[in-house]
Amino acid sequence: MEIFIKRLTRVDIERYLELPNNTRLEALPFHGPGTIVIPITFGQDGEEADVHCSSRSGRLAFTTGWYAIARNLNLKAGDVVALQREDHG
Repeated sequence: MEIFIKRLTRVDIERYLELPNNTRLEALPFHGPGTIVIPITFGQDGEEADVHCSSRSGRLAFTTGWYAIARNLNLKAGDVVALQREDHG
């Protein structure tokens, strides 16, 4: 299930990834207000990182953990990323 797709900005790369307005929130494990931690597998080698997702000025954003993914994948402004959820079972 695709949760979102986004063309990255400089802020997305250098600070935090602000999730787009059309993000499928029902696919994220929120159970009330606060920060959640989402385990994300990325790259061709299947590396894993725990990414914190929280509300910033009323918008959801990936904060802690996101910068490491962007750096590891050598992402740049203008690149497009997609977050998908794989259901096992």
